[in-house]
Amino acid sequence: MIEFGQPAALWTGLAIGLPILAHMAYRRITERHAFPSLRFITPSQIPRTGRKTPTDIALLLLRILLFLAIMLLLADPYWSGSKLPDQGANGKELLIAVDTSPSMGGWNGINQAKEIASAMIQQAEGKAGLISFGKSSLEEWSVGGKPETLLDAVSGLSHGWSRGDAQVLASQVARQFGENSSQKKLAVISDFQRSDWQSVNLNLQAQGVEVEMIRVGAGNETMSRFDNRSIVESKVVPAGPGKVRIWAVVRNWSDKKATDLLQLVIGGEVQEEQKITIAALSSKQAQFIVTSSEVSQALIRLVNEDPMQLDNQRTVWLKAPPPKHFGFWHNTTTDESTDNEKNFLRTAVESAGDSGWNRWEESEDNANELRMANDDSKLELLMVLGLGNWFEEEGLAESFTSYLNGGGVAVVTPAEIFSETASIIRNYEWLNFSFVRVEGGASRVSDPFRIGALEENSKLADVFSGKAGRDLYLTSFRKFGILKQVDEATAIPMKDREGRPLALVKSFSSGGKLVFFPFRMNTSWSDLPLRTSFLPLLMELTKKNKTEDKAWPILEPGEQLGVGENQFLAERPGVFRHAGKWLEVVFPTAESTPDTLVEDEIKMMTGGLGNPSNDVREKVSSSVDEERNSLWLWFAILVASLLTIEMIWSRPHASAENKEGVSHA
Repeated sequence: MIEFGQPAALWTGLAIGLPILAHMAYRRITERHAFPSLRFITPSQIPRTGRKTPTDIALLLLRILLFLAIMLLLADPYWSGSKLPDQGANGKELLIAVDTSPSMGGWNGINQAKEIASAMIQQAEGKAGLISFGKSSLEEWSVGGKPETLLDAVSGLSHGWSRGDAQVLASQVARQFGENSSQKKLAVISDFQRSDWQSVNLNLQAQGVEVEMIRVGAGNETMSRFDNRSIVESKVVPAGPGKVRIWAVVRNWSDKKATDLLQLVIGGEVQEEQKITIAALSSKQAQFIVTSSEVSQALIRLVNEDPMQLDNQRTVWLKAPPPKHFGFWHNTTTDESTDNEKNFLRTAVESAGDSGWNRWEESEDNANELRMANDDSKLELLMVLGLGNWFEEEGLAESFTSYLNGGGVAVVTPAEIFSETASIIRNYEWLNFSFVRVEGGASRVSDPFRIGALEENSKLADVFSGKAGRDLYLTSFRKFGILKQVDEATAIPMKDREGRPLALVKSFSSGGKLVFFPFRMNTSWSDLPLRTSFLPLLMELTKKNKTEDKAWPILEPGEQLGVGENQFLAERPGVFRHAGKWLEVVFPTAESTPDTLVEDEIKMMTGGLGNPSNDVREKVSSSVDEERNSLWLWFAILVASLLTIEMIWSRPHASAENKEGVSHA
């Protein structure tokens, strides 16, 4: 059909009255005839009267047609023919999106969603499709599938375990619709838990999609959304010889006090249970002490009838956490002095832990991997003995710097030629100081150097306060390197009685730490390795500012650990063993919160589309792909043709007075 781009121009059609008026007012000019004399003719008067009909009807009709053609030309005519929609009966598409985040597993959310989705599929007028969304992936049944297939898919839906993120729906849903659909509708069925939806933008007006938000799992008179208790944290620690302490934190999300039964299940049997009362909107800690046994895991569970049962239990390992690893770098050609130093340090570090929950273990393999620039090597403490030219010859500076920047802790002792060590440290700017000389030697055996008073309020002063410090102050130093002009970024926790540094410590922003002793840890330099104060001194200086508990890795469903073939993907809560590691996967605490979006927030998220606005309906209507063929050129040709005919038709005719042989009287 013909439509117009500028319909207001049709008002110019009123101009067709102009040629009609012109033809009504046209006065016919009397034709002159040659006549010899008028004196014998009696004069008469002819009364003047107006014309009742226009003259020259054919020319008038031509001019009216010309004015109509000009009017249509100004209105920008085009031929509009809509393509038939190829998406379903009447061109309608319905996409049903069902939230399958863990929170939908409580408050009867997933069951309500399945009932609503099934009813919508059965009542759909056009084509329907189904999509389920969780954290990072969509499960799709394309629009136009058989209703039986969609109903089977709905019946098989269940809650997931990974923490929900509805943004994945917003970023991919538009592509599910056909391009030529006359009506696109998205129906989202969710509990709209705030942690999953608070940063989502589901405004699809630009894509011409009508959005309907359907809330489920809102609770009722017998089931409140806030009536929930959950285990939010658990941990296993030693409780003495042959015993472990299992403790858990239980959260009450309700605004009323609640009383529940907490059970400890080991080997499938309830070993112990406690009745706990939790104040409104608060948490409470409970603990169990059990004897260590061959059983490696335990289950902590809440026994109650709250509407969210998924967060009522946790499984924990009853095994000691993995040991901390330490290793050595030194010249491949070792001497007796280096061997003695290595043995002293190895014995001290291994003695710092125990045989159970706090263990230190030497790992030569990890140290060698780090030496070969493998940044994935796990090493909590690296000790570089006799730092000298061998260090630069092997090109270890880059790996060492990367280790420190990655949060590693390193201990460095000097080479026999102290200047080599000082030069390397200064060149790579690990520490800034001036080396003077090595003080002492064999002559100082009878008159050794001693440790000066520790700075008050320092960590070392706390460790060696009282009688504990006597052994430290009796330490003898036969020789050590004298360092001066130490920069302010480097701490000097220990000095001799003349105020010269006996240890430099620098902490890095990454959490890494470098400890430099200006003496070797063997008896030719000092008797410190032989003293009982050596162990606490070494471990205190190498301790990080922020200590981290060494425990089994704890993941949430959807998280990964490791890379390549050793990668582990957490799928659901429980305890697992993978690649020699013992892992715990816990229920995401964010899914336990009962807080949901209010109606105004949902409307704002969808661009105020609680009920679709006129703008959206216009967008939906304009989604039809129309064939628009302009007729302007054809009407321009018509106007030009009519104008040419009119000009030819209305040209002046030769008058009889111009004929030859005629003269006036």
